[in-house]
Amino acid sequence: MTKVPGVIIKSKFKLPQATRRARRYTTYLRYIDRPETKARSQQFENYHDYMEDELKSSGLFTATQDRLNATEREQLREVFRRAQENGSILWQDVISFDETWLQEVGVKENRYIDEQRLMQATRNATALMTEKEQMLHATWTAAIHYNTDNIHVHIATVETSHPRERGKRKPKTIEKMKAQVVHTLADRTREQEKLNAFIRDEALAHKRNRSTTSASNRIFHPELVRQYKTIQKQLPDDKRQWYYNMSGMKELRPSLNRLTDTYLATYFKKEHTEFKQRLDTEVAFYERSYGSASQASSYRKTKEHDLYKQMGNAILSEMRESSTSPQKVTKTSSVPSPEQRIQSAFRRERIMQETLYRIERHMNNEWEHMQNQKAFERLQWEMEYDR
Repeated sequence: MTKVPGVIIKSKFKLPQATRRARRYTTYLRYIDRPETKARSQQFENYHDYMEDELKSSGLFTATQDRLNATEREQLREVFRRAQENGSILWQDVISFDETWLQEVGVKENRYIDEQRLMQATRNATALMTEKEQMLHATWTAAIHYNTDNIHVHIATVETSHPRERGKRKPKTIEKMKAQVVHTLADRTREQEKLNAFIRDEALAHKRNRSTTSASNRIFHPELVRQYKTIQKQLPDDKRQWYYNMSGMKELRPSLNRLTDTYLATYFKKEHTEFKQRLDTEVAFYERSYGSASQASSYRKTKEHDLYKQMGNAILSEMRESSTSPQKVTKTSSVPSPEQRIQSAFRRERIMQETLYRIERHMNNEWEHMQNQKAFERLQWEMEYDR
């Protein structure tokens, strides 16, 4: 059974009346002119009466005020009245919440509602909307309503000067408003930072500080080296294309991704599994909040692409550094200086010592395993013999 989305935003707009008798808001006026809404006339400013009905609303609030007194409400009505006369469009947005989702994110607990968080989410979403739509002269007010099965917030916005003629806003803006509401009420920064930390501080840092073709990898992880060299041989001649997202890497990206998978399986098997589990949790949260599997899937693809892109670029960076131009080869292939010979000798010695150490440790582990296995078999034999 599909769960109700945690957050839903519905938006519409009304055009201003050309004359006082014009019938452009017939539907809207019937809606706000019901007796219980206290509407007194057919004008923008009376939308506040519906929004602030004491039986169903917590009262009007704005970008800077949590509650408006009688004088401030009259001043706001006057702003909306003048905006209508000046030809402003009235934008009406409704942010509706699934109450179970509000409980999950801690906004609702039993009968208690954290109105401060709901107001802040509204402010953040409306600020983003006015910025994205470049509504430089916008004034808005909102109220939280409890008169339906789902708690919801009504938002009314007008432009006090330089009104635009078209009321339709970009669908992307409404999507971003919704994302802003979700982010404000359910801050997932800590969970997302854990995902980023694995990519940045563990996998990427490890890759940048270790050569894929090191002696230890050639001995203990030959498949890693084989994949690396296979990709290296297929790179385009133009080194400017040696970046993961460049068009010249299109055919090699699957191979780079496989190499990343092999690298993570070699060095970060447990951590990569935990990363994928955390990612599953985040994807489930996004699907629950937005009610859209496609948006959740998009988040997963974005995060996985980030992992493969970062690791792919680290691998390609290593390949660029190890690749020397013909001119440099000629220059460096001349007789090395005494200092270069000494440094080269030290490097060979260090690599040899590291390799011997790894071989010895590997052999010791194998020897210890064999000894333990023999001891276990001897114990099994003794137990059978005692019977």
